[in-house]
Amino acid sequence: MMLTSMFERKKKPSHVVKTLSKNLDILIKSSSEKQIKKSNVIVVKCLNSMKDLLIGIKDRNKQSSKKRTEPRPQDRHMLAEHAVNMNVFIVLITQMHKMPFESKKNIAFLFNYLFKHESVFQEYVIDNPSIIWTIVAGYRPENKAIAMVSSKMLGECVKNAKLAHLILTSNELWRFLDTYVLLEEFEAQSSAFDVLKSLLTLHPAKSNEFFNQHYEKFFNEFNSLLSSSNYVVRRHASKSMGQVLFVKEHHDIMLRYISEKSNLKTWMNLLRDTSESIQVEAFHVFKIFVGNPNMPDDIKHTLKINGHKIIKFLEKFQENKKVCDENFIDEKRLVIECIKQHMS
Repeated sequence: MMLTSMFERKKKPSHVVKTLSKNLDILIKSSSEKQIKKSNVIVVKCLNSMKDLLIGIKDRNKQSSKKRTEPRPQDRHMLAEHAVNMNVFIVLITQMHKMPFESKKNIAFLFNYLFKHESVFQEYVIDNPSIIWTIVAGYRPENKAIAMVSSKMLGECVKNAKLAHLILTSNELWRFLDTYVLLEEFEAQSSAFDVLKSLLTLHPAKSNEFFNQHYEKFFNEFNSLLSSSNYVVRRHASKSMGQVLFVKEHHDIMLRYISEKSNLKTWMNLLRDTSESIQVEAFHVFKIFVGNPNMPDDIKHTLKINGHKIIKFLEKFQENKKVCDENFIDEKRLVIECIKQHMS
């Protein structure tokens, strides 16, 4: 009761962050179970108090009420400054795996809120790469308990061009392709694909630089995901690839990709996938191979010798849908016409 009343009275950002820092230090250094237990309770209360400072305090007089007091912008700014000065977030992130689930969620919420709204906090994260690497490490198989909250923080971080560039030019980018997107947990796997997609689409100047330097290695590895025996991997990979190729600034990369016969064969195989969702994604990529005005001869030949089978498939493709998009029908008709021209 005394502990609760203490936090009710003292909501100043400086006090909350100082108390948090002190008790995090105890959790790391103390060998006393009693002291650790007490500090764990205080850390939880500190995180809740920080959240209250950012979004307002709940009306505790009405149990069912969702109303909160109006937060003060100066409290948010002071909280960010004190958190930066006392370096509490790197400690929170490294110790996050030991904390209750709600505390993990609160850490991710606080991190993202301050990163989005406070330039001093964003600059702090950018200037301290160890923070981003600690967050990325949350995807590693041994850290699966924090994979989802790590992904929430990383998803916010990669919206920043400098941090996205940092990852794109590191070995961690390749771990997304060969490890993180292959995680067994569906949510962690999906979030890894989302982060990878953001890295490759949100900052075209940075991603173009990456593709120009690592074109063959990247697309070889990504094409192996498209051929995976795992449905979830194929589904996410086919959707992500389409989004990457359709970025306007990636036009030259797209032209290079659709000029390679092996890539065409990959997408023709995906057109025959047992999943209708993957077939649809495959169609939208396949159509840009067919519509290429500078189509290489080996791709023309491939379309010519497989033309009858492809046309037969496309004529029946999605025809039983009760509601079919008119644009899709028009696109399908144009693709069929283009293939017929190459067959003549």
